[in-house]
Amino acid sequence: MEKEIAIITLHGMGDYKHDYYEELKGELAKKLDTDWQKVVFEAVQYQPILQNNQNKIWEEMNAAYQLDGSILRRFLLFGFSDAGSLEYSARSSASDQYIQVQKEIMQALDNVYFQLDGKNKPVIIIAQSLGCQVISNYIWDARNGTGIFKSLEPDASGEIKEFRRLKSCVQLLTTGCNIPMFVGGLNPIKAIEKPNDKFTWVNYFDKNDVLGWPLSPLSDSYKALVKDYEINVGGIFSSWNPWSHGQYWTDKDVIDPLVQKIRSYMK
Repeated sequence: MEKEIAIITLHGMGDYKHDYYEELKGELAKKLDTDWQKVVFEAVQYQPILQNNQNKIWEEMNAAYQLDGSILRRFLLFGFSDAGSLEYSARSSASDQYIQVQKEIMQALDNVYFQLDGKNKPVIIIAQSLGCQVISNYIWDARNGTGIFKSLEPDASGEIKEFRRLKSCVQLLTTGCNIPMFVGGLNPIKAIEKPNDKFTWVNYFDKNDVLGWPLSPLSDSYKALVKDYEINVGGIFSSWNPWSHGQYWTDKDVIDPLVQKIRSYMK
């Protein structure tokens, strides 16, 4: 069956699992039924670029000292060092993790492009937590000729270059987004520019999720670009506390509108 639309996912911060996307993929396949055969699904895996060194640091710290709070310490190390390392790398000529992460996104787009038979068909990007900042940076760089797009882009020509710049991305869907934690000290705060006229950005947050934030209050440019939706995610043990951060991708308030959006681009 001919593929008509693509879904690309980006995971969040923390101790990463290779199959992070499986619950989302399963929910979409169940809801779309036979239409799932028309979807290309591609998962970006950027955490391995960072995690090997994090594992090394964790092992050496535990070998040297008996530290309390191991669960929280591990979360902070594997979570916030992701963010700190990528933001430092973006501004440092001595480190290339930022570019490696962008290459992972670009490779995912290339894979999707060929599965769509080399056509600029619709793409929906779904990002969780730190992945929201990662994809926002990618879109910013694509628009401004910075990052990987500053003489570091792998060779390609024609429509694939436009596809890499998300000229057919119809929606960015973000969950548990922590972009305010990266831009809170900036003045002015500027949102990305739309990569194309059909592009929309919807952002889901739970007020109990301390790592998930609304975006429209950040600035006029974010207010004009992003539609925020406050939802209550998780079950009885997580909907009322920070553990809700990992529950967005199975929540009906995220899944059902997403399924409708996907179907709206199918013949």
